[in-house]
Amino acid sequence: MRMILVMAALMCAGLSYGVETTSFQPDPTAALSQAKSEASARGTVPIGVFIKSDCQQFVFETDSPALCAPRDFRSETWVEECDDIPMPNPPGGVCIPRRRLLSVDQRTVTVDVPQRVVPGPKEIFTVCLAGPSIHLKVKQSPHQYKVQEKAEPPSGVVLVLTQK
Repeated sequence: MRMILVMAALMCAGLSYGVETTSFQPDPTAALSQAKSEASARGTVPIGVFIKSDCQQFVFETDSPALCAPRDFRSETWVEECDDIPMPNPPGGVCIPRRRLLSVDQRTVTVDVPQRVVPGPKEIFTVCLAGPSIHLKVKQSPHQYKVQEKAEPPSGVVLVLTQK
């Protein structure tokens, strides 16, 4: 029941910020290995890793410039650990699960389409930050693009789209 309430709260929080759900599934492998190494030092057992991704749409209208305004993204990685409480009956112990914030990733993202002509077609892109990874999905466009990431210090990224 507690898990259902936590998931419902996370879903409502995502809706209130205008987060879009996509088919993108983050890979928690690196976070799980970090959680295991930290858990062994703490004497706990990691049960699972949960990544709360941040997704936003970038809409280029027919008269929009090729470079959009920067937007802030935040992703959280949580680990669920098992505190093992020794019990005489039943023999062994009881697992008390709890969640702990493992890491927070923040990026400022700008989308640049340098080959875009004004007026041009309406184009929609969805950008997701999941853990340290940034992913872009073309939702609506007559063109096919390849994406190149360019770092902008201190924590910014420009996604440059070029036509294939």
